[in-house]
Amino acid sequence: MVSEAELRIDERTMTQIIQPMARFEVLESPVDYFAAMAWSVICEPGDSFAGKLIDAFGVSQALSLELAGTSAKDYIARFDEAGVDLGALQSHGRFDKTMAEARERWQPRMSVAAVSKASTEMELRGGWFMTPQSELWPESLGSLEAHAPRGLWVRGGMEAVRSMGQAVSMVGSRMATSYGEFATGEIVGALVNRGYCLVSGGAYGIDAMAHRSTLAMGGFTVAVMAGGLDRLYPSGHAELFKQIEQSGALVSEMPPGAEPTKWRFLQRNRLIAALGQAVIVVEANPRSGAVSTANRALEIGRPLGAVPGPINSAGSDGCHRLIREHKAELVCCGDDVLELLGYSRADEPITQGLGALETRVLDVIGFGVASHLHICETAGLTRDEANLGLSALSLLGVIEQNAHGWTRSSGVRAN
Repeated sequence: MVSEAELRIDERTMTQIIQPMARFEVLESPVDYFAAMAWSVICEPGDSFAGKLIDAFGVSQALSLELAGTSAKDYIARFDEAGVDLGALQSHGRFDKTMAEARERWQPRMSVAAVSKASTEMELRGGWFMTPQSELWPESLGSLEAHAPRGLWVRGGMEAVRSMGQAVSMVGSRMATSYGEFATGEIVGALVNRGYCLVSGGAYGIDAMAHRSTLAMGGFTVAVMAGGLDRLYPSGHAELFKQIEQSGALVSEMPPGAEPTKWRFLQRNRLIAALGQAVIVVEANPRSGAVSTANRALEIGRPLGAVPGPINSAGSDGCHRLIREHKAELVCCGDDVLELLGYSRADEPITQGLGALETRVLDVIGFGVASHLHICETAGLTRDEANLGLSALSLLGVIEQNAHGWTRSSGVRAN
């Protein structure tokens, strides 16, 4: 086990840094948690060399080896003992060159002060940090292997983060048309009704429509940012980001202070692709970030759907190419997306054909938790009317009651 001393930090300082960030964590290893924060500060997104070090030796041991200035010869021997193939870790056949280049990139950020500053800035914004050891960690990120993030900085609630365990990613043009916005809302509606979290990038156009539609339906949505969560982009979406933070979550692998640069946007796309059980593209040109996300999805084996547009719409050329080249399934409605996710066309949700009372009660409950009083006030129902709606929904198995109120039961999944 690696000690605080091996990471060049004392226990008191480490505790001061990590304690505000571990709001929802039960830390079995504070040293590993600190090391994950440190690697998040040190590395650019998708740094596979850092990923290989961490995969081979563990997050804290890898940091300790770097702080100790481990030689290339010693590293090669250690990799050999761990059974790691050096082929992918050598630049032009030279491991020492690859290691030297990595250290040149990392050295300016390798300080306790930098990690402490990130923690302080995140605390000021009510945020927190989670690692792959967290029970909330989205297992889908494992698809990125050595390119997976060391951790995620979060502004939002733990329930929204937990909802990423069942998520669909939706991306598209910043110059969305009314047609694209309609298609997005149609698809989002079907997914939220099935309990899916919607993941997107917070941009203008299709991204924003996906977030807003999900929020309007009471579902969970997550916006993946390219820079630190104190540098939210675009600034014109300040109010939308506030709503997402309140009802969903803002996440980034970059620490506070990191600018949302072009490279980080491209790398951010791999997280959007990995977080979804499928990726849906609505309106995109062939060289857009949305198509970049689609290609990332294909690389890691995610189902990919694309919405066709009018044949004279240049804004849908990227979607048409994905479909024409048999990279994406053509999707025209929510049912098509559900089929892409493995649902049967015959598997109609039990909520079809509900009466007026049941529908109004279920609208209030959404995919959160609602008390009896909240249902009455929000739906404009009497106590007796709310009771009738709740009883019917409960008998159908659509909702259930827990210590906090009424919540939707787990949906019927496809075989």
